[in-house]
Amino acid sequence: MGFWENLIHGSKKTAPKEKIVYSPLKGHVIPLSEVKDPVFSEGMMGPGVGIEPEDGNLCAPADGEITVAFPTGHAVALKTADGMEILIHIGIDTVKMNGDGFQCHAEEGNTVKAGDPLVSFDLHKIRSAGYDATTMVLVSNAAELGTITAPAAGTVTVGDRLYAIT
Repeated sequence: MGFWENLIHGSKKTAPKEKIVYSPLKGHVIPLSEVKDPVFSEGMMGPGVGIEPEDGNLCAPADGEITVAFPTGHAVALKTADGMEILIHIGIDTVKMNGDGFQCHAEEGNTVKAGDPLVSFDLHKIRSAGYDATTMVLVSNAAELGTITAPAAGTVTVGDRLYAIT
């Protein structure tokens, strides 16, 4: 568009498209700074939130391709078409459960849609084993993509907008 067209019709620049992360489970959102593991609370794995789950059904937080599906079922990572690398980590130190109480429904290379089941986990078993079940939902490469918006607060369910990268 030339100068005169901009003057007459206005600029047609569009705002950058938000990259949205949806809640992968039902639960209560807590700030990442309140997560009881410094690797997450200090943002070493990227910005995001913690969710204190109300059930054991973890779903995809966005459309994308599964890039990592830990054999223990405690964590899954996916990459979206718009470049977000999302890590979902169920619980703190739950890798030590060696998969007991976790059933992964996704495999590396699978394409998923937001809301598709990724992992079923036994919330009671995690807590009975003495582990914190807080689930972290992070964008590990957010610094390359933009700024995270203010995250949702309070109770969320699968598919609720959690936060975005702008």
